[in-house]
Amino acid sequence: MAIRDILVYHGNDPHNESRMDIAISAAKRHGARLTGLHVLTYPALPTYMQVEVGREILDQQMAAQREQATAAEPAFLKRLSDAEIEGEWRLMEGDATDAVNQSAHYADLVVVPQADPDTPTPYDNMADNLLMSSGRPLLIAPYIGAAGGFGRRILVAWNASAQAARAVHDALPFLTAAEEVVVQSVNPRDDSHLSGAEIGTHLARHDVKVEVKRIVAPDLDVGDALLSALSDNECDMLVMGGYGHSRIRELALGGATRSILQSMTVPVLMSH
Repeated sequence: MAIRDILVYHGNDPHNESRMDIAISAAKRHGARLTGLHVLTYPALPTYMQVEVGREILDQQMAAQREQATAAEPAFLKRLSDAEIEGEWRLMEGDATDAVNQSAHYADLVVVPQADPDTPTPYDNMADNLLMSSGRPLLIAPYIGAAGGFGRRILVAWNASAQAARAVHDALPFLTAAEEVVVQSVNPRDDSHLSGAEIGTHLARHDVKVEVKRIVAPDLDVGDALLSALSDNECDMLVMGGYGHSRIRELALGGATRSILQSMTVPVLMSH
C-alpha cells in the first residue's frame, strides 16, 4: 500500500505543533498529500445548563473558536509550503472524533494525539475510538513529540494474529524505508515463534532489513517488555495491531494497552 493521503487532527492543545511535525515528516517521506482537520465544537453541557448559560454566550464561544481556526489556517498552509508538500485545511463542526472518523475514510493514514494526563482534552479517547471505527491505520503521535525524527529503526510487535499482520502490511511503506526493522515477540507460543521467522522472511522479500527477536519472561508485562525493547534496540517507532469492542480494551499482544498508550515515547502505528 502506498501512502498518498494523510489526515492529521489539528487542535488547540499544547502538543499540536509537535503532532504537525510528525504528520509533515510522514507526508514528505512518502510524497503524500496532507489534510489538516480542525473541528469547532460546542461546549459539552447538559441542555438545562445551556439554557442557563444562554445561547448567545455559547455562540460567542463558537465564534471565538472560529477566530482561532481562521488564524491557524495560514500558519498550517505555510508549514506545508515550507516543507514543499501538497495539502489542504479542512474545517468542520461537531464532535471532534466523529469528524475525524468521517474524513479518515478517505485517507491512507490518520495522525492523532496521545492523551497527555497533565493537559486533559475532550478528545483524549480519540485514538481508542478511531481504531475501532475508522477502518484506517492510525499513527499516534506521542505528546512529547519526536524531535529526533522517527522511522529510522522500527520495532514490530508480533504475535501471529490477524491484527498484527494487518498492522505490518499497513506499515510496509515505513518498513521498507527504515534502516532496520526488529520483529519482536513476547512470550511466544512455539507456533508464534515459528511465525516470527516467517514474517521476517516475508518482510525480507519486500527488501526490508529485518531481524527477528523474542523475549521469554512469563512474569514480565507485555507492554513493559515492548517499551524495554524499544529502548534496548534504540527504535524510534512502534508498529502493532489492536482490537477491542467500542474502544481499545487490549492490544493483540494482550493487556498492554495502558502501558503503551500511557507510556509511549515514540510514534506508534496501530491497525485493527
